Amino acid sequence: MEPRRSALRCCVVVSSVVVWLACAIAPTAGSQQASLRVALIGFVHAQSRDSVALSNKLEGRLKDSLGSDPRVLLVDDSIVRSALRGLGYDGSINMNRDEARRVGSAIGCDFFITGKVEILTRSERKGESHEEAFGGVMIVNARTGDLTVFDFISSKANAKEAAINAIEKAVSDRARGYIDQIVQIRATGNIPASASAPNATRAAVDFIEDLPDEDSPRAAGFKPPEFLTRVKPSYTPEAEQADITATVEAMVVFRSNGQTGPIEITRWAGFGLDQSAAATIRQLKFSPALRDGNPINVRALIRYNFRRLNDVSQPPGAPVPEPPAKPERDLRPIFKPTYRRP
Repeated sequence: MEPRRSALRCCVVVSSVVVWLACAIAPTAGSQQASLRVALIGFVHAQSRDSVALSNKLEGRLKDSLGSDPRVLLVDDSIVRSALRGLGYDGSINMNRDEARRVGSAIGCDFFITGKVEILTRSERKGESHEEAFGGVMIVNARTGDLTVFDFISSKANAKEAAINAIEKAVSDRARGYIDQIVQIRATGNIPASASAPNATRAAVDFIEDLPDEDSPRAAGFKPPEFLTRVKPSYTPEAEQADITATVEAMVVFRSNGQTGPIEITRWAGFGLDQSAAATIRQLKFSPALRDGNPINVRALIRYNFRRLNDVSQPPGAPVPEPPAKPERDLRPIFKPTYRRP
């Protein structure tokens, strides 16, 4: 009987070790939730005392919300600053995907938060003035380089403190929603917002040529699309209020049937300008590109430069110049808007 008891004791010990190992190896629910690394790289703002105070308050509110949520691991400020210095980051909030991915890689985060804040004294009519504060919160997916969340908040008040407090409260109230959105984005597999399933499926089936360089062998027998209209993109109210100067770039498929295909924003600006550029591209009318006389699908980079102007030489509603008589191989000049380059 003694050997049996020893065997029983041995089984109990082995079972206990297996259970202990399983508990040690398996992550807890809390550690799974806290796997989302988020970095706050700060807001662009004027170097006025009030704008600095507004930026500090909003960053403080976001840090409190991010730091207290078990789904998020907030990257330490010292790590963020050191990484940005090593990268030579210039504080731009108008990045392309590659630049955004480099920032995220240097920090070692899944998402990072930036944006622009300001408080100004405005006057809408003679003898009247008010304080106006705004905040543009930009959340970037560091893995894809896409601007995945943009939120614009503004407030008007008679006193600066009241305007600042209103923006601070709004960010505090919305912070939980920001976290919900990035958690959902991660759960969907980091699919860029600009790539929808129908377009992705269609693009995978249809052959699409990239626009050839003018002197390359592929340029032989190629005729670029002929654009029949020019459409001026809208400079949005949010961009106007925040005095945004930015460039939006998009990779666009111009289909052989004369329709616009998928549009992917590759340099984003926020403040509604990405949507304005995409909406403008959708309105373009063109004859399709040709390869040896046959219509083909072609992919090209389109660039729009946005800047707020008080230009008396070009009143609102001025006609857009006619497109050139001959088609151009580089599509970007065709779509150059009537704004001056920043």
